[in-house]
Amino acid sequence: MVQFHNETVRSALKILQTDEQGLSSIEADNRRNKYGYNILKEGKKKNYFLSFLAQFKDFMLILLIIAALMSAVIAYITKDSKELVDTFIIALIILLNAVIGFVQQLKADNAIEKLKKLSFCKTRVIRNGKEIAIDSTQLVPGDVVYLEEGDIVPADCRIIKANRLVCDESALTGESKGVNKTETTLRGQNVSIGDRINMLYSSTFITKGTAYAVVTATGMDTEVGQIASGIEEAQPQPSPLEKGLNTLGRIVSYAVIAISFLVFLIGIFVHRGTVADNFMTAVAIAVAAIPEGLTMVVTIIMAMGVQRMSKKKVIIRKLHVVETLGGCNCICTDKTGTLTENKMKVEQVWTLDGEKQSESMRRMLECMQLCNTVKGEPGKYLGDPTEIALKDYVDNIGFNIQRTEVVGMIPFDSERKRMSIAVKSSNFSRVYVKGGADVILSRCKFVEERGKVRPITNSDYNKILKANSLMSSNALRVLGFAYVDSDRPTEERLIFSGLCGMIDPPREGVKEAVEKSVKAGIRTVMITGDHSETAYAIGNRLGIISDKSQLCTGEQLDKLDGEVLKKAILNARIFARVSPKHKMLVVKTLQEAGFVVAMTGDGINDATAIKAADIGIAMGLGGTEVTKNASDMIIADDNFSTIMTGVSEGRRIFDNIKKTIQFFLATNLSEVLSILLVTVFLSQNTFLLSTQLLWINLITDSFPVLALGVEEAERNIMTRAPESAARALFSKRSVSSMLTYGVLQAIIVVGVFGYGLANYDNATASTMAFFVMSFLELFHTFNVRSECGTMFCKDFFRNPILHTTVILGIFANLLLAFIPPVSTAFGLVPLAFSQWGIIFAAALAIIPLAEIYKMAARYLLTRKKTLIKSKTVSKSV
Repeated sequence: MVQFHNETVRSALKILQTDEQGLSSIEADNRRNKYGYNILKEGKKKNYFLSFLAQFKDFMLILLIIAALMSAVIAYITKDSKELVDTFIIALIILLNAVIGFVQQLKADNAIEKLKKLSFCKTRVIRNGKEIAIDSTQLVPGDVVYLEEGDIVPADCRIIKANRLVCDESALTGESKGVNKTETTLRGQNVSIGDRINMLYSSTFITKGTAYAVVTATGMDTEVGQIASGIEEAQPQPSPLEKGLNTLGRIVSYAVIAISFLVFLIGIFVHRGTVADNFMTAVAIAVAAIPEGLTMVVTIIMAMGVQRMSKKKVIIRKLHVVETLGGCNCICTDKTGTLTENKMKVEQVWTLDGEKQSESMRRMLECMQLCNTVKGEPGKYLGDPTEIALKDYVDNIGFNIQRTEVVGMIPFDSERKRMSIAVKSSNFSRVYVKGGADVILSRCKFVEERGKVRPITNSDYNKILKANSLMSSNALRVLGFAYVDSDRPTEERLIFSGLCGMIDPPREGVKEAVEKSVKAGIRTVMITGDHSETAYAIGNRLGIISDKSQLCTGEQLDKLDGEVLKKAILNARIFARVSPKHKMLVVKTLQEAGFVVAMTGDGINDATAIKAADIGIAMGLGGTEVTKNASDMIIADDNFSTIMTGVSEGRRIFDNIKKTIQFFLATNLSEVLSILLVTVFLSQNTFLLSTQLLWINLITDSFPVLALGVEEAERNIMTRAPESAARALFSKRSVSSMLTYGVLQAIIVVGVFGYGLANYDNATASTMAFFVMSFLELFHTFNVRSECGTMFCKDFFRNPILHTTVILGIFANLLLAFIPPVSTAFGLVPLAFSQWGIIFAAALAIIPLAEIYKMAARYLLTRKKTLIKSKTVSKSV
């Protein structure tokens, strides 16, 4: 691939087989047939039918589908209407789950289409030796284009001739200040995009000057096109919760198959039952073991979280990111527009006498006000960002200048590095000069100090150079200001006024947000296309970095590979002067190292890495549409601290999802154990039907646990380390509590069933067992509000929705019992008042039993911490 920035203008034209007179219309048509139109290709359209079918690939759903089909076959053979009811309910569950998943996928990503729209504009091109305006989509490599202030660059180009040309490349490179462009040939094999001052790139725009340039690449071959390809190819990774649920699904599925098959064999060969009866028992176990409502409940909890987060200016585009935020332990953030304001501001002014009201300060402010080419009104200036910053500074301090008339100007250019303007008023004629501090100082013969002009001395030089050096060391861009009283434009024998340092400053509240992330165990990494000195200065101010050994440039990354490269990336906290490919490399390496990575940004150059990250975060105000559509979430106020608000909410939601999953697994385990115990020891009796188990799983279980989704956050939520979804679901504490609660509930249910068989008939015993299981699981929701803490340690009534849903769950079960047609359909019989008393007493027993278990867990946890602390003290001694 030709590196056109390394080629001379003549060589570039020769390679492209063109000249400064441009192409002929015939040649342009031939090249368009070869290279195609100057547009970005659309991403592949999704087949919605295949997307819907893909919802049925989950193994647990496949088990339910098989169960539904077998149930239908048996119902058809035996002519049993109850079995048809089972089939209908199971099929409804399957369809509901598929629809929920399909609706989530309909949120199609249109980032490629947004990129395509960016490239549509009118362009002036030389065809057949004449300058004409054509649609930018018609451009081909070899076309010669003319660009001026305000124009969007339509394709990648090599500059032929530049006249005071400045280009804003912040959307592509992340560098906040305008780049001075020239036709000068560059040397070097690894020149970054931001340093290619003789090139112009598609979708950037001209802020100052004019240029003729030859098109070197169009469409997907441009730098923006390569980013578009990366967005299309970048595949979002499964979220931590999805990975955890997939693992959980496999474990549950294998357990279901094994237990169901075992029960079927016991029924056939031990108890000598019919194949149909034993198969339906196996189906009942499958229905009991598979948490049918889990997916729906988790989805609803996340949806409620999305609504709550939107009120806090965190807009969630993809539902899975809600729980992923809870496990986020690394935030990779762009600098420009994310950590900083993406607007140059004067931060420091300096004069030799150090007085704010001195004549030298006044001369410097006059120069700031007059020596520029900015257009527009205060607050709405157009032009070079540096000059706008100077004008804003003068406006903000309320400085007023005497009415003057501009009588001459020597414009700024990259070779002279200065600008002069001659003005005239009724009292004086004067020339103001601004430019690079060293350039201005070299032309100064005098200084103004305390209202008096005198020859400059070596001591003055040293003081000015020291001030310049101090500002530069803080990554400030330093300008020098001078003047001379003269009635003609001149830049000789100048009188030095002062220095000005400016920077794209950090956003308000970002430093505090970074400190908050440290306490929360989250690594903050800055990735920027800006210079390393500027990146380090901003990072140091924000507390991201304190040592330059943790700073790495794109050029350094290109020279490393293997383990050395991986080690460098994991050690670094700031990556400067990087390209989109470097951002992708950093994100992928961190992910491979086990980090859950959030990537923030606002420019086109951030889009690929944002899509590849676990959490892609775009800025809502300053972000490009491309970046927003590649993201998972959008920060509406462009405030980095709002990200931490999102993380806090994500942790709260994940905590509640974890409680929900633990609740489902414990209750489903109790159902499986109950059926298994009854099948092995009391197989001659009818226990619980499939429809009864489905009622419990979908109605009794699902609605109360939805209330867990609105539980408030724990007090230590942002001072503890991030929690991996897989570890959280399968930690010793989680598994222990699920097993304990599952076993306790199974013992209670089977105990009540056995009591019913001993004192009443089978139908009454089965009905009592059904209601005990229903109410017991309702009351168990109070236990899971806190994993180790007593249910009364919080304000018991803080979550009124939970109490309401438990009451509604009890009411729904009572309706089931007292409406004859419904109770008959579910195989229930009327119960006496004393039997209801036994049911409620048995169900409520789960609360004191859980409190005893938590008390033991707290004791073991305290003992463990004490042992660890004593061992640590012993080692230190």
